[in-house]
Amino acid sequence: MLRQVFIPSASNPIFVLPEIYYGKKIMVTVSAIDEKIDNPTYNLAMAREARAFFNSLQCDMSGFKFNREEANER
Repeated sequence: MLRQVFIPSASNPIFVLPEIYYGKKIMVTVSAIDEKIDNPTYNLAMAREARAFFNSLQCDMSGFKFNREEANER
């Protein structure tokens, strides 16, 4: 797999492919990278926010005992 990030300066950028891709079907996907996502500080803040959210959904399962017979009852 080849991943190349660059900022085009013209409407027809040129991509240089390694020889391993010559003669093969390839798929080219183009998407813009959001600068916030590329920022390590933003990523750290987003990770903290996600961790806090999922920690709020935790429940205490220490007293839980699985009963297979009860689960299979119809």
